Order: sequence, then C-alpha cells, then structure tokens
Amino acid sequence: MIAEKKKHIGISIILILLALVLSSGCIDLTCAYVKDSAVTDGWYENTALRNTGMQFLGLEKWCSSTYEINGKYPASLTVTTLKTLVLADEKEIQKKTRETIEETFLNSIQFNENTSGERTLQNNHKTIYILYEGIDTKKDENVKIIGEVWNCGTSGTSIICIGVAYVTNKEIPDVENTDNWQKIVMDPSGTIDGAFGEQGLIDNVHCH
Repeated sequence: MIAEKKKHIGISIILILLALVLSSGCIDLTCAYVKDSAVTDGWYENTALRNTGMQFLGLEKWCSSTYEINGKYPASLTVTTLKTLVLADEKEIQKKTRETIEETFLNSIQFNENTSGERTLQNNHKTIYILYEGIDTKKDENVKIIGEVWNCGTSGTSIICIGVAYVTNKEIPDVENTDNWQKIVMDPSGTIDGAFGEQGLIDNVHCH
C-alpha cells in the first residue's frame, strides 16, 4: 500500500515536471535546493530523482530535486529551477503550475477546493501559492497539494515547488495526520494552515 502511494506520487511529480518544461535557462544554472538543516524528521532527498534538461541549443535549462518521507502518511516535495534568456512571468508560471497539477491528478484525485495567496520566505522572496485539498479516489484517502512559485532576480531563475502529502490513511479511520504537510508548508508566521515553524521545507529553499 505504502509502496503504491510512493509510486503514485513519484509518477505524478515526473508528469508535472515534463509539463512544466515551458522554458528553462541560460548557459549556467545552479539548482535551488532545500537547506540540509531543514531536511529532518524522516525526510530525505531522493537523489535517484534528481533531474536536469535543456533545450534550444542549451540556452534554456531546468533542474529539479525531490524530497520524500515514507510511512503511513507519505509526502513529497519537488523543487524545480528554470532558467531562460528572459526571466519568466510569475503569474504565467503560476497559471501553468495550476493547470499542470489539475491535469496530472485529474483521474486520481477529486479536488474539493483550492485557495491561493502570497507570502515572503526566509530568502526574502515574495511567492505566489495555490493550495488544493482532495480525495485520492483509488486509495480513498485525503491529500493536500501545494504549488508555489517565485522568481529569483539574483540568480536569474524561476523556482517552482510542488508538494503532495497524504493526511489520512484508510487503515486508521477517523484520524487526520498533517505533520508531513505542515513540514512542507510551515513558516514562522504560520501563513498556511496555521503551520508555525522555522524548519519548513519550502521556506528553507536556497536559490541564490
């Protein structure tokens, strides 16, 4: 059961990355990553899922890193860095991220609602995020998803973070566990779902 969930998350993230290769970067590209000090509480980087790509004779590039946690409430966060000759428009990236999430999970997750907002991360970048809540219709379990984007002017890159977390397990009825979800989204202000903390994965992304 857990292996099937991890496979589902992994395949979904790969599909998301493929759909997000709209444009990616100039000659040199440094991948954004979650600082090691925040990759705690059972989380780890799955180095086998590190990915890079380029197009247009190497003038556009992208790379990604994926962080996971196992258990009865598996979760995953993929951080993708895009670099283009001209820095991409944040709202266009957000739109593409929204479309890709919805298309990727169309046949597996029934979305109940989504909300959007903005926040400022520890790296001082102002981000745009969208949150989804839904039910994995194959597993009959609740899932939370975040898509968060921003531009880093210092590195000349666009950053896309997509997090997926199971918050229920049908083997444990009537119990919701949001620990892994909170680990993905938490910040010192508790901006998202009141998740307070300084060790949030997205909040600790290093991009410059």
